[in-house]
Amino acid sequence: MKWDKFKFKLDKYMYENYTFRIVTLIMAGVIGFETYIIVERTDTQKVVFMPPSAITKEFWISGNMVSKSYLEQVGLFIASNLLNIDSNTAKYTIKNILPLVQPNFYYKVKNMLMEQVQYIQDNDISRVFYPSVVKIKKGRLNVLGVIKDIIGDKVVSHNQVDVEIKYKIKQGRFWITGIIVKKADK
Repeated sequence: MKWDKFKFKLDKYMYENYTFRIVTLIMAGVIGFETYIIVERTDTQKVVFMPPSAITKEFWISGNMVSKSYLEQVGLFIASNLLNIDSNTAKYTIKNILPLVQPNFYYKVKNMLMEQVQYIQDNDISRVFYPSVVKIKKGRLNVLGVIKDIIGDKVVSHNQVDVEIKYKIKQGRFWITGIIVKKADK
């Protein structure tokens, strides 16, 4: 009698063990399939943004692809923060731009920005930038416009400039890889 009970319990445990193994394998398969779907969908979904400010253009980001309007807005944001400065607000320029810089190029861009801030503060200059055109090429934005340097009430320079912003986009994140401000070709 004891052998029958023992055999019954042993068979019952073996059946439960077998059942749990099958259920575990099925669940592992489902989790693996769901993980695959999630990873594949992160690159293919398109998110449309409507910024809450006075900007009226919508833009979209999908994996490593972004809309032209997004690049225009980012280019204008960077150029405005970079060139609309005075000796009091120059330090804030760095805080607005540096979070967008790719880590590999961080110190190079930071040094360029620090030189500009030092020049602005040493000469007590107020700088105003009037953007006119944003040109978009793969990996490069060119923001063309007029820059005026003002000391006191006097405009000391008035030049056409080209702000060249080199960039990369990884998983929807905009990364600056270099900034060059040069006189525009006429």
